[in-house]
Amino acid sequence: MNKLSIVAISILSAFAATQVSAATDTIGFYVGGALNRVTADAFDGSETGTGVGVYGGYNFNEWFGLEANLFATGDLGDKDVDISAGALSFTPKFTAQINDIFSAYAKVGIASMAVNVDGYGYDEDFTGFGWTYGVGVNAAVTEHLNIRVSYDVTTGDLDADRSYLGLKDIDTDIKQFAVGVHYQF
Repeated sequence: MNKLSIVAISILSAFAATQVSAATDTIGFYVGGALNRVTADAFDGSETGTGVGVYGGYNFNEWFGLEANLFATGDLGDKDVDISAGALSFTPKFTAQINDIFSAYAKVGIASMAVNVDGYGYDEDFTGFGWTYGVGVNAAVTEHLNIRVSYDVTTGDLDADRSYLGLKDIDTDIKQFAVGVHYQF
């Protein structure tokens, strides 16, 4: 996570030194992708791994928009157990424009979550709904291209689809540190 943080800070610092010549477009549709460092807290433990995500939304004005975010992880478990997680969230997003290049945002909303545990001869799915919240910083590279760094938390009580492991539900927190790039239409 430290390497990802250093890369994100370096990229944002480089763009702080430059100026966007045209007025930055902040209203309308946007779509992008992200590389995530994910920590899933479930089963009285914490597993960490890498994930990918896509996001998009619509900014109604400079300070308010709606956003959807879909992400999934690969293997978060140890050598004996594979744990994967994912979520689809919908949030209103509140943005504070700092200058023509930088803005900061906060969001809170609902999420559909899923966690899969595969190991020791069991393959168990846990699904449910929860809450998500997050904060981030956005940097305009050009009038339409943006880079952002964000931290999101998705939390919920997930139910087992079957009960192979003897668990009917689990409390789950999924935390993501992400670096994303999106295009503002």
